[in-house]
Amino acid sequence: MEEPLMGNPATGTLQTDRSDLGTSQTSANSYPHKTAMVGGRTNTMGFFQRHRNIALYVPNIVGYLRVVCSAAAVALAFTRPKAMLAFYFVSFVFDELDGRFARLFSQQSTFGAVLDMVTDRLSTAALLCILGVLYPGMAQFCILLQALDIASHWCHMYASLVSGGTSHKELSNHHNWLVRSYYANRIFMGTCCVSCELMYLSLYGLAWPDQFEGWAISSGWLRRFFSFHLKQQNEEVPVFMLFAAIAVPGFIIKNVINVIQLYQSMMGLCRHDLKNM
Repeated sequence: MEEPLMGNPATGTLQTDRSDLGTSQTSANSYPHKTAMVGGRTNTMGFFQRHRNIALYVPNIVGYLRVVCSAAAVALAFTRPKAMLAFYFVSFVFDELDGRFARLFSQQSTFGAVLDMVTDRLSTAALLCILGVLYPGMAQFCILLQALDIASHWCHMYASLVSGGTSHKELSNHHNWLVRSYYANRIFMGTCCVSCELMYLSLYGLAWPDQFEGWAISSGWLRRFFSFHLKQQNEEVPVFMLFAAIAVPGFIIKNVINVIQLYQSMMGLCRHDLKNM
């Protein structure tokens, strides 16, 4: 969690305090709608700043909306594919917004970080389960990807916490360069995450050709490139097939990172045990 800000009456400035939020303190922003002296002026600490009701932080409210959208997507997955994609896309947008709002309003919290990660893992797991039903021949592969995703992120977060880290994104030199690059570069991380989701959603869309009739591209070079899949020589290329092809590099890199992250997290737990022997 971000360190809470404490007012210093003697100087009229703000300073950080490492005491727990649950203890008695006179922080200006420990309670909503309290005031603090900042530069000789009274500053109202309200809903869009750090306050005691962490469950109602703006990014956490966005997180709840994301849970609702993910649940709606799963509920409609086998009856309303277009609505499913719409709800899942909105949920994905909310995933980007909650982090931005947390930084904008300084409303980072451990509660929010766990809510975000759990929602990430469960949303992806649900999507992989849906693909396993739609593509029975790929069911075991979907289960493997689901297990790898959950195990890698859970072990990584736990290893970060027991080693004294404040965030699973804070990495030491023990970690592989690729994993460090993944967490240090938001563009790289975002590309890999979006590629995975795009791959899964594209496969979902391809399972409903009748529902997405007309969602295709008429291009000679694309027909030649995807000739292995097309039934007829002059058949149009489904747009989901193009999306899946674009997502392949990021999808592969993301799962390679998951494997490395799982291994190094377990090794980190071994080092933690050795230090405490």
